Amino acid sequence: MTGRTPDRQAFHEFLARHQRFLLTTHVNPDGDGLGSEAATALWLGARGKQVAILNDSPVPSAFDFLTRHVPMETFEPALADRRFTEADALVVLDTSNRQRIGRLAPLLDQYSIPVAVVDHHVTHARGFGHVNVIEAEASATGEIVFDLIRESEAPITHDIAEALYVALMTDTGSFRFSNTDTPAHHMAAELLRHGLDPQRLHAMVHNRASAGRLRFFGEVLSTLELQSDGRLIIIEASPEQFQKHGLVGADTDGLVDFPRTIAGAEVVVLFSEVEPGKVKVSMRSTGRVSIDAVASSLGGGGHAHAAGVLLRGTRQQARARILPELERLIGDLAVSAPENR
Repeated sequence: MTGRTPDRQAFHEFLARHQRFLLTTHVNPDGDGLGSEAATALWLGARGKQVAILNDSPVPSAFDFLTRHVPMETFEPALADRRFTEADALVVLDTSNRQRIGRLAPLLDQYSIPVAVVDHHVTHARGFGHVNVIEAEASATGEIVFDLIRESEAPITHDIAEALYVALMTDTGSFRFSNTDTPAHHMAAELLRHGLDPQRLHAMVHNRASAGRLRFFGEVLSTLELQSDGRLIIIEASPEQFQKHGLVGADTDGLVDFPRTIAGAEVVVLFSEVEPGKVKVSMRSTGRVSIDAVASSLGGGGHAHAAGVLLRGTRQQARARILPELERLIGDLAVSAPENR
């Protein structure tokens, strides 16, 4: 916890000034975005605020349990107009890139609504809100929300703790990724004091794969490509594969991480075309290559070792925009001796 910084103080004052809040997160929401939304909604609701959650994309089935106390609605034009009309402030969680909130973005100008941003991605460090709490050192946006709630001296209930634990667990890769630091473990320990069952929560999020999803993973991984002397791993998923197995974009979660275990791999990139003409690009680095600038230059974002962007066009066009940059970054690496790799 960094303490009540000027940005955090401005956020607390923002909450005090408004009564009717609309919350949102990025397209294709993950556990951090959804967990942060749920925790924030419960926190504000306990303070007597009116709260609604509206996202561009639906909630993946793995996180349905987060909606049992706080409904999370999916964008429809009439619904979005109604929610923006009802709200007097918007809080954007887990992205500081305006375009990443998808179809809600154009409504910001239409309704001139005050915006606060809470995020831990460094690629858009200035943010687009009237108030921006952007802390790249945080392991998850949920960690920032956790600190904000404690600073407000509000109680952390069992349901808030559960939502925050999901945010932290998912964005640290179940405490495996390099962003799993001492504050993350301290936060987890504090949340577990509220009677959480970590094994149950992990199972609820991760032990939900269908046979079709595993077959889909197998198909995609069986055609992986190696470039740059095996240091760049490329995988693709086509609209036909999604349709064949009855899957949606969120079902690729975790797929891009499998090839990171290949010896010598520096970067893995997944070109996922859920529907024709819309390609989700997910990138992972094994540690030596920083890939966030590649994503942010095209309107996406993320972290140095995990980033992504949604591109219009074909997978071939997406490859042409992404692969040369990744090859350049890999080529810039100093040649290391085999024992140091």
